[in-house]
Amino acid sequence: MYLKRKIGRYLEEWRKKEDRKPLIVKGARQVGKTESIRRFATRTYESVIEINFIEEPKYKTILSDGYQAGP
Repeated sequence: MYLKRKIGRYLEEWRKKEDRKPLIVKGARQVGKTESIRRFATRTYESVIEINFIEEPKYKTILSDGYQAGP
């Protein structure tokens, strides 16, 4: 069973922005972040890339050394 969350509205607003930046989601454990994002992504896009910094710590370097997602 999926519980509808406020994040769903935020994700739709994010998707509609022409100048949107990559989506990075942070927050407390066990509140439905992953499930909400996966549900949104599979309903909205043909293909999805998921990077989980906990399961793949080597990708943490993407955000270190001053990397920025946008201008």
